[in-house]
Amino acid sequence: MQITRQRVRPAMDVNTTETCPTCFGKGTITSSILFTDTLESKIDYLVNKLKVKKFSLHIHPYIAAYINQGLVSLKRKWQMKYGLGIKIIPNQKLAFLQYVFYDTDGEEIDMKEEIEIK
Repeated sequence: MQITRQRVRPAMDVNTTETCPTCFGKGTITSSILFTDTLESKIDYLVNKLKVKKFSLHIHPYIAAYINQGLVSLKRKWQMKYGLGIKIIPNQKLAFLQYVFYDTDGEEIDMKEEIEIK
């Protein structure tokens, strides 16, 4: 008796959406794992294309704690790569995956959905 095996092909389209933690599962958001990659691409665009050297990033306190944790944190890596002018400020008023960039004068830098960088 001969047993045949079928070839299993890996899935090519991986769904990375999650249920929204803010609205308790009524909507979907992009994966929170990819959020720091999105932030880094926005910082890269801000520093290299718009030539802004000093700015502050206002984000939710949980995300701020994740970015600031450890001796070699994401914040330190970003400061070494893009310059020392990055300040991470926790803001309880923001939603879980919401962020706002401010320049040194305290004015908001518009980095929302129209500048979607991958």
